[in-house]
Amino acid sequence: MVENTGYGAENRTVLDKRAEAEKRKRARLRARIRKKRLRLLALGAMCIVAAVLAVSTVTCYVQMTDLKSQVEEKQQTLAQLESEYVSLNAKKENSIDLSQVEDYAENVLGLVKLDRSQEEYLELQKTDQVEVNEASSGVEKLASSFVKSFNAILSFLR
Repeated sequence: MVENTGYGAENRTVLDKRAEAEKRKRARLRARIRKKRLRLLALGAMCIVAAVLAVSTVTCYVQMTDLKSQVEEKQQTLAQLESEYVSLNAKKENSIDLSQVEDYAENVLGLVKLDRSQEEYLELQKTDQVEVNEASSGVEKLASSFVKSFNAILSFLR
């Protein structure tokens, strides 16, 4: 048998207070654990983001290096093709020989060189001078400018 000394109510309040204190400790412990988990989650997310950025940066540098090497190859190919072009142009220029042209003209076309006796020289007369009045009409001015232009062309051809 347990004797009731009157301390039972006090023991219960003390036990209740201890139980509440224990609950608060557990709640604080759970809150700390949650904070730690959130910190670890945030740290993990930042690590993943940093890793993705690092991998993408390295990938970009690899692609850039590859493209640079392709550009250098194309530039070398271009330089080779330009030198080949110059070489072929020079070869083409050297392949055209006037003796071949003369041979083709004589044998295929049937052309013959002129002798000195066949050459005839013509002497052109000097052109007449035209004077234009200042009081002439627009048509006359147009005609006089045409005559001046024609005379200039003839003098240039002489």
